[in-house]
Amino acid sequence: MIEKPILEDISKIVKLGHHIFDETTRYELDQSCAWVKDLFNELEEEVDREESEYKSGNINCQLSLKRKSGKPFADHLLVRGKIQTNYMAPCIRCLKLTDQEVDAEFQVCFIPHHLENEPEFEELDDIFTENEEFSLYYHEKGNADIAEMVHENLFMNIEHFPLHDENCLGLCSECGQDLNVETCKHQKNQ
Repeated sequence: MIEKPILEDISKIVKLGHHIFDETTRYELDQSCAWVKDLFNELEEEVDREESEYKSGNINCQLSLKRKSGKPFADHLLVRGKIQTNYMAPCIRCLKLTDQEVDAEFQVCFIPHHLENEPEFEELDDIFTENEEFSLYYHEKGNADIAEMVHENLFMNIEHFPLHDENCLGLCSECGQDLNVETCKHQKNQ
């Protein structure tokens, strides 16, 4: 078997018809891929990159796609992925920039959308195929939304309430003073 080169770009929507059955295509994506760059920018959308504490981060997404066919899934796409990112986010208590990271692996299977209403798939979130469990996604007429799937798997694994320190005192609700730095008159009165 000839090993195919690792590709560095993939469109948001993958056409199953462009992939050969039972052949694995590998991708190594970073911010040079437009939609991966958009994912990273979404992670840092609340960050002022001009702040002195800001450190630039990175994002890396590895995908392996394999087109399969057969009952009961018909023409389907198996995706194995890993996403790693380092980024900055504001602490939810004091707004100080804090380092965040994600290191997540996922396996999904895109099956035809028309199967979604079949009784055997109606209430499933995962399916078992090739002796492994895969999260269930649907493709529409052979078009699989890879970008949305990666987006979901990334945002399921981020820290939604980042803290720069678990003992962070936050900001004064009256004057906005950072209580980690000094107390204010409002805190002294309590």
